[in-house]
Amino acid sequence: MVAGAVLHASLGAQVRDTIPKRPPSDSGKLVVPVPPGPDSLLRDSLARIAERDSIRRAKAADTIKAPIARAELPVDMGIGRRLHWNRDSLFATGALTLADLLEQIPGMATLRGGWIALPQVGAYLGDVRRVRLFFDGFEYLPLDPRGGGALDLSQINLWAAEELTIEQTAQEVRVYLRSWRVRSTTPETRTDVSTGDQATNLYRGFFGRRYANGLALQFAAQQFGTTPPGLQGSSSDQTGVVARLGWSHAQWSVDAFMTRIGRHRGTINKVSQVGNTLSITDSIPSVNSTRADYYVRLGYADADTSRLWAQAMVVGSSYEYSGIRTLTIENPITPEDSAFNRMSLDTTRTYGQYVVTGGMNAGPFRLSGVERVIAGKGKTFNVPSVRASVAMGRVAATAFAEARGADSVARADVSAQFTPLPFLSFIGSAGRTSDDRLPGTTISTNYARGEAGIRVRDLWLLGGVIRRDDALLGAPIAFNGMNPDSSFVLANDGAATGATIGIRGRLWRAFQGDFSATRWSDTAGLYRPRYQTRSEVFVRTNLLDQVPSGNLGIVGSIVHEYRSGTAFPLPTGIVRTPDYRTISTLLEIRILNATISWQFRNILGERYRQVPSLLMPRQTNFYGVRWSFFD
Repeated sequence: MVAGAVLHASLGAQVRDTIPKRPPSDSGKLVVPVPPGPDSLLRDSLARIAERDSIRRAKAADTIKAPIARAELPVDMGIGRRLHWNRDSLFATGALTLADLLEQIPGMATLRGGWIALPQVGAYLGDVRRVRLFFDGFEYLPLDPRGGGALDLSQINLWAAEELTIEQTAQEVRVYLRSWRVRSTTPETRTDVSTGDQATNLYRGFFGRRYANGLALQFAAQQFGTTPPGLQGSSSDQTGVVARLGWSHAQWSVDAFMTRIGRHRGTINKVSQVGNTLSITDSIPSVNSTRADYYVRLGYADADTSRLWAQAMVVGSSYEYSGIRTLTIENPITPEDSAFNRMSLDTTRTYGQYVVTGGMNAGPFRLSGVERVIAGKGKTFNVPSVRASVAMGRVAATAFAEARGADSVARADVSAQFTPLPFLSFIGSAGRTSDDRLPGTTISTNYARGEAGIRVRDLWLLGGVIRRDDALLGAPIAFNGMNPDSSFVLANDGAATGATIGIRGRLWRAFQGDFSATRWSDTAGLYRPRYQTRSEVFVRTNLLDQVPSGNLGIVGSIVHEYRSGTAFPLPTGIVRTPDYRTISTLLEIRILNATISWQFRNILGERYRQVPSLLMPRQTNFYGVRWSFFD
C-alpha cells in the first residue's frame, strides 16, 4: 500500500493524452506537401469531432452541482480552539467513536466497558443523559432499553460525517452531525483498511457521484470485528451502512437517506482483582441488535448562508433486539421504567419524527425555529424549539429553548463570548432544566459555566468554573450485569462546583498544545472523578516550504490522561474505580490521496477501569491506510 501511494503520481502520468503531439521535425529531409485527399479530409473531420467530444466529456466530468440541503449548526464559541471538524480533520483526529471526541470537553467523563465494540457513554457533570446527538437535523434518540436513556456512543456512524460540531452549554453537550455529501459529477471512491491488537480488523468503502441532471447517489459501509482476551469476554463485530439518493437544482433539493448499524456483541465479563489474580464475578449478556434511521427531506436554500431557508423531514427510527431477556432497570422509579421491565425486548421498537425547520440569516444575526413531533410507544410528543444567535467581531451569543421531549425534560440556556481585546476573552453560559421523570414531581435544576482566557504570545491561559444544582442522575445501565447487587441505579446527587484550568496554543514552531484539568469541590460526586486532566501535544503540517505541491502531510500527537477514582451507586452502597493514567500516540502520513495511520493507545500497559469490574484494554496498536480516488 505504501508503494502504491508513492507510485501513484507516476502511474497516473500514463493516462493517454487526448491532444496528439507534433511529430518530430526531420530537417535532413525535403518535405513535399501533398494535397489532402477525401480519406484524409474524413480523418481530419473525425479527429475534430473526437476532440470536441473529449473536451465536452472533460468539462462534464468537472461539473459541480447544487448541494443537497444541510442542517443548521450552532454558533461556534471557544477560546483558543474550535470544537468543529470537517471531513478530513475528523479522520485526522484518530477518533474511532464519538467518545474519543467528547473527552476533550471539561466536565465530561466518558465511561467505556472496553474496546470499540463495547458500550460507551458520556457523563457530563455526572449525568449520562446530558449528551444529545442531532443527525442532519433530527434528534438521534436513545432507543435501546438497555441504555436507560443514555446514548451508546459506539453505535453511531461517526465515519459518515461531513462536518461535526460540539456545543458545550452549561447544562448539556449537544453534538450536531452533518452527513457526507458529494457535489462533483466525477465519481468519488475511497477505501479504508485497518488492523490491530485484540484481533481487530476494520474495513470501509465509500462511493459517491452526482449526475448531470442533479441526481445524487451515495453509498458507504464499515465493518469491523474484534476479539478481546479470553478473560474479558467473547468476539464482537459490527456493520454500519449509510446511503443517499437525492436531487437538487438551484435552491431546492430532495433526498432520501439511511443510516444503519447491525451488531453482534459477545458476552462481557466483569472481573475482580486480588493481587495479580483476576477472576470473573459477573457478566453482561451478549446482544444482537439492529438500529436503523431513515428520512426523506425537502430543503430550500442553505441554512448557513441564505437569507431565508426551510426544511421538512419525515424520519423513521427502529431498534430491533434479539438475545437473552434481561431486566433493564433493577429498581424502577417511574411508570416508564416499569413499562420497560415488563416489555419483551425481543421485538422492534420504532419511533417516527416529523420535523419542520426554518430560519433566517441577516448579517451577523441568525434566527431559527423547529417544530418536532415525535411518535412512539403509543405516545406523541410535540417538541418545539427556538434558537437566536449573533456573531459579530468581538461578540457572539446564542439562546436556545426547547419544550419537554421524549426524555421528559424541558430545557433552556444562553451562552455568550466577549473578546474586548485580541489577548483577552470571556465565555459564559447559564441553563435550566425541568425534569418530569418522577411521577407527580418536577425537578428544576440550574446550571452555570464561565471561562476566561488571556493570551501570552501564542498561548492562551484559561481558568473557569462549572456549577450544577442538586440533580437526579441517570444510571449507565448498559453496564449492568446479571447480578442485581452490582447494578447501577438512578441517584440524587448534591450541588457540585468544579474549577477548570487550561493552556492552548502554539508551543514551538509547528508544535501545539491543549492542556486541561478539572477539580470538583466535593469528594462524594457520583459518575464523575474529582480530578481529571488531559494533556495533548500535537503537530499538523503539510510542510509547504519543503513540499510546495501540498502532496505531503503529517499529523502526530501524544496524549496523557489522568483520572482519579469515580463513585458508582449500587443498591447496596457505593463502589469506586481506582485512579489511573494513560499515554497514547497518533501518527498519520499523507502522500497524495493516501493516508497511513498508526495509533498506539495505553503504551504504558496500564490495567485500569472506567467502570467498576470492566477492564479496559492494555497496550493497543491500531494501524491502516485511507485511500481516496477521483475517476
